[in-house]
Amino acid sequence: QNPTYVRVWIKAADLEQEPRAKRKVYRKALEAIPNSVRLWKAAVELEEPYDAKILLSRAVECCPTSTELWIALARLETYENARRVLNKAREHIPTDRQIWITAAKLEEANDNEKMIDKIIGRAISSLTSNGVEISKEMWMKEAVD
Repeated sequence: QNPTYVRVWIKAADLEQEPRAKRKVYRKALEAIPNSVRLWKAAVELEEPYDAKILLSRAVECCPTSTELWIALARLETYENARRVLNKAREHIPTDRQIWITAAKLEEANDNEKMIDKIIGRAISSLTSNGVEISKEMWMKEAVD
């Protein structure tokens, strides 16, 4: 994929005045370049939460290694669905600490204290087995940031 091609689509959408016309340009762009995280993000920004969730569901299918898209989708979901989304994200990106941290924060936000320690333990074990160096101190620092 040619990055300038993505820029051309974004420029074309910027030229449109109406949000509906901008959406149409992004939909066409995504048909042409479905694996562009940048295009998905721009398209999602124009949508209301319900439609954004639908777009993000498609986005993670097309860009399964984009942590940003997975986390954005999880944030729009209910607690139970967000857990499923983050589990699926971990399957696709087993070396990403941010997904684990988001999962722990989700449990914390839902007062599920027991799960937080479980998630941290699993995260350290899974990340280590996938060749990612991490310690509990590093985890806490990243989780606070």
